[in-house]
Amino acid sequence: MRGLIDARRTEFDQLLARYGATRPRLFGSVARGTSGEGSDIDILVDMDPAAGNLLLRASGLMEEVRALLGRDDIDVFPEQLLKESVARSALADTVTL
Repeated sequence: MRGLIDARRTEFDQLLARYGATRPRLFGSVARGTSGEGSDIDILVDMDPAAGNLLLRASGLMEEVRALLGRDDIDVFPEQLLKESVARSALADTVTL
């Protein structure tokens, strides 16, 4: 995944900036190194809630990242929308992109 993003890093960073997202991190099975053939790719980002609707911005960012990287199995989550129990688990295994 890192190689895929590195190959399109400039465009990826431009998407993050357009949607007001910072600190992209992998989490879940890909970050832990336990992913399998059917595993999706989970990306955690920070988004300022004051910059507009987080859900809509995260959804738009996710669709554009999927198109940029040519994969439908990428999910983007703003840390601010994760429930506390999920956030604790996700943050425990994040890998900075």
